[in-house]
Amino acid sequence: MSEDTEKTVSSLQGEELIKAMEEWADRREHLAEDRTALAQFRTKLAEERTALAHKRTELAGKRTGLAEGRTDLANKRTELAEGRTNLANKRTELAQGRTDLAEKRTGFSTTRTNLAADRTTLAQKRTEWAESRTNWSQSRTEWAEMRNKLAELRTRMSGARTGLAQSRTNLSQYRTLLAKQRTELSYLRTGLGFIALGTFFTRLFGVGPWSGIDAIITTVGVLSIAMAIKLFLKSYRVERKMMPRLEKELAPEAVDQRIEESIQSHKFGSFT
Repeated sequence: MSEDTEKTVSSLQGEELIKAMEEWADRREHLAEDRTALAQFRTKLAEERTALAHKRTELAGKRTGLAEGRTDLANKRTELAEGRTNLANKRTELAQGRTDLAEKRTGFSTTRTNLAADRTTLAQKRTEWAESRTNWSQSRTEWAEMRNKLAELRTRMSGARTGLAQSRTNLSQYRTLLAKQRTELSYLRTGLGFIALGTFFTRLFGVGPWSGIDAIITTVGVLSIAMAIKLFLKSYRVERKMMPRLEKELAPEAVDQRIEESIQSHKFGSFT
């Protein structure tokens, strides 16, 4: 009777052990499913980061287009300002002419009143008016020369603004290239994440039914890294071609030269 009791207890313990093992197997299966869901979520996050990087690249391109549009608008504003200046000069000349005519009418009225008594004085006044007209003609000639020199100054300043706008365009292109390189580095990080994930699953579960998925994840990671390296090398070559031009434009000597040219352009004493 004692031996039967011991066998019964042993069988019960075996059954409990089998149930415990089944529970542990179920738990491991649930954990594997949770890890798979987590990997899918990480993959989705990586794709969203890549999409955001693409959007940043597009926004950088749009900023470049806006910068070029601002340059065109600045040129148009310069032309409009020149037109307004010419109109203002013409209005000034017309006002001066009206003032001269008003003064002449006043003088002629006074002269008509005193014509009978003061013909000699009228002759002298005519001589004085002729001299005044000569002086006004000389003044108008000097003002015309000054306007021409100011127009030349505006032209030089417009050329300087155009050069600065080109520098802004080059910097915008360089920012676009850097954004593209950030996108390519995100591809590289995504590929490394896939390889790490596939390696982790392989080391964790070993060779089994899920090894195919692990191999696919690792392969996707390798392909992402290869594509990122290829794109990055292409961007690096473009950057190497672009850097000498940017360094030349942004060199201290070039900046000092532009500042000196701007100072020389604003020295009105050079007109003499």
